[in-house]
Amino acid sequence: MLNLTSRGGYGTLEELLEVITWAQLGIHDKPVGLLNVDGYYNSLLFFIDKVVEEGFISPSARHIIVSAPTAMGLVKKLEEYVAPKLNWEIEQLGYPSQCEISR
Repeated sequence: MLNLTSRGGYGTLEELLEVITWAQLGIHDKPVGLLNVDGYYNSLLFFIDKVVEEGFISPSARHIIVSAPTAMGLVKKLEEYVAPKLNWEIEQLGYPSQCEISR
């Protein structure tokens, strides 16, 4: 479990983004939960929403991150999570979803 309030600085934030990236790349299919007590992560979530709006992150990849202001609310969201169907290569290269990419 990653705890961003442990004064880990940029390295800890980088670890959070790395775990999100792993989900986007299909390395795992788990959500990334943020316990957003008193709006602590509002600025980060706003930034991520802006990046989605600008087209740098797909809306489906945005759903990897779930947040709630209470532990019970977050656990409920984590239990209800359904991993988005992401295929990074196809999505990024603009191929139709039926297309197979040979290596």
